[in-house]
Amino acid sequence: MKKRVLVGAIAAALSIPAFAADPALEKLEKQIADLQKQISELKAAQTAQPAPAQQAVVKGDLPGSFKRAGEDTSVRVYGFARLDAVHNFGGRNNAAQGDYAAYQPSIALTGSNDAARRGETYMFAKTSRIGVEASAPTALGALNTKVEADFYNTTGSGLFRLRHAYGQLGNWLIGQTWSTFMDLDSTPETVDFNGPTGNTSLRQPQIRYTYGAGAAGNFIAAIETKANGGYVGSDDNTMTRVPDVVLRWEKAGDWGHVALRGLTTENAIKSDDHTETTSSGSTAFVPGTTGSKRGYGVGLGGHYMVTPTTSLLASTSYGKGMGRFFNESVGAKADAANNKVYLPKEYGYVLGVQQKLSDTLRGSVTYGQQRLLGGDYINVADGSANRSVQSGTVGVIWAPVANVELGGEFMLSHRQTLDGRSGTEPRLNFAATYSFGN
Repeated sequence: MKKRVLVGAIAAALSIPAFAADPALEKLEKQIADLQKQISELKAAQTAQPAPAQQAVVKGDLPGSFKRAGEDTSVRVYGFARLDAVHNFGGRNNAAQGDYAAYQPSIALTGSNDAARRGETYMFAKTSRIGVEASAPTALGALNTKVEADFYNTTGSGLFRLRHAYGQLGNWLIGQTWSTFMDLDSTPETVDFNGPTGNTSLRQPQIRYTYGAGAAGNFIAAIETKANGGYVGSDDNTMTRVPDVVLRWEKAGDWGHVALRGLTTENAIKSDDHTETTSSGSTAFVPGTTGSKRGYGVGLGGHYMVTPTTSLLASTSYGKGMGRFFNESVGAKADAANNKVYLPKEYGYVLGVQQKLSDTLRGSVTYGQQRLLGGDYINVADGSANRSVQSGTVGVIWAPVANVELGGEFMLSHRQTLDGRSGTEPRLNFAATYSFGN
C-alpha cells in the first residue's frame, strides 16, 4: 500500500494522473526499482574501496623542513656545492698547510723563495657544506638541534670537518658552534672564505645561557674550550687547564644591532721532570716547568642600516693573550727555562659597507687590520713574528636565479714582521655557490 502511495505521489509531481492505466504504473514502478538497485550498488562499491593512503611526509614547523606523518620532529637538510677559484698575483701563501683562502699571517715576504712563486691559479670545492637541523616540541619548549660539516681542512684530502653540533632547549645551548665572543652580524661579507682581517672567527664546544631582557637586549654567558681537546691557533706552547669564560650583551632593532663582548682565558705551561738527548748523544736532566698567565679580551661591534639597501658594519677587539680568539694572533710564548708565559697585546678592527644594487646584485667594500702592540712580549718574540697584517676587498655577488650565487672580488693584503720585513699580496677571488634546502 505504501509503495502505491509513493508511486502516486511521484506520478502527481510528473503531472501523470494518479489513477493511470496499469501498464504505465507498472513501468514507473520498474524505473524506481532500478534506481534503488543502482543506489545500493554504488553504496556497496564505496564501502569496498580502501581508505585513501596516509601521507608519508608532511610539511614541518621549520622553514623548508618536513616531518613523517604521525611524528612531531621537523627535519631540514640544507647546504651548498661551491667552487672557489683564485688567482694570486703575489707569492705562494701558506703552502705548508694547504689553506688556499687568503691567510695574511703567511703572505710571502719580499726576497723569499715563496715570493718568487708568483701568479698561481687554483680551484677547489672543499668549502662545500651539508647540514641537518631538527626541531621537536617538549614539555620545556622546542628542542632545536643542528649538525653541520664541510670539507675544508688543511690536509687538502677533502675529509669532513665538523662545524656545528649542538642542541638548544629554552635558554640553554650545549654543543659546538660559533664562540660567544664572535659577532657575526658585524662581519662584512667577502667572497674569500676566510673573511676580513682583524676579525674573530671561531667555533668552540661550549655551554651557553641566554637571558632575554626585552627592550634591554640579551645577556649571554658561556664557558668554552678548545675544539678537539687540543691545539687551535698559534698558541701551541701553552695549554688551558680551565674553560674560557665569555660574556656578551647585544641589542637589535630595525636600525641594526650593537654587541659588547668580553672574555678571560688561561695560558699555562706545565711539564714533569724528564731527560732529553743532546746533539752529542748524551742525556741531560730537564726540570719540570710550571707557569700560567690569564689572558683577556674585549670587543665592540655592530651594524647600522643607513637605508633599506645600505648598511655600515664595524667591529673592534683588544686584548692580551687572547690566542685563538683572534684570527691572526701571534699566540702566547712560553719560557720553560724561567717558568714564565709572555702574552701579546693585540688589537684589531674591521670596517665594511654593504650595498644592495638590485634584486639580484649586491656589493661590499671592506678593510681590516690586526696589530701587535708593545710590551714584554716584544722582547722575547722572534723577529719573524708579525707586527701587523691588513687587507681590503672590493666585491660583488650576483644571484641570477634562486639558490645560485656567483661572486667576484679583488683583495689586497699586506704583512709586516717585527724585524722590518714585509710582503704584499694582490689576488682575485671567484666563487660559484649552488644551495639547497633554503
